[in-house]
Amino acid sequence: MALTPEQIEYLHSTGQMPDWVYYQQNGRSLQENYNEIKRKNSERTRRQIEERRKREAETAALEAEIEKKAEEAIEKALEELLKDFGK
Repeated sequence: MALTPEQIEYLHSTGQMPDWVYYQQNGRSLQENYNEIKRKNSERTRRQIEERRKREAETAALEAEIEKKAEEAIEKALEELLKDFGK
């Protein structure tokens, strides 16, 4: 049974296929496989960093919005209290 390239990659990346079988199956040299693995790892790391930065930016924006609304609510409550005492 012939495996698709995706199946070969999956089996190798999950540790279910030894390196020597992987190299025979995909027809690339050891250096080519190494370069491909390094490229994929770099891309994955870059995506993770971008996603983390995006989440941090969204969190910061949300926190700023919450703080702004809280300040407005406090100011409004204080103004109402001052009006009540001013009567």
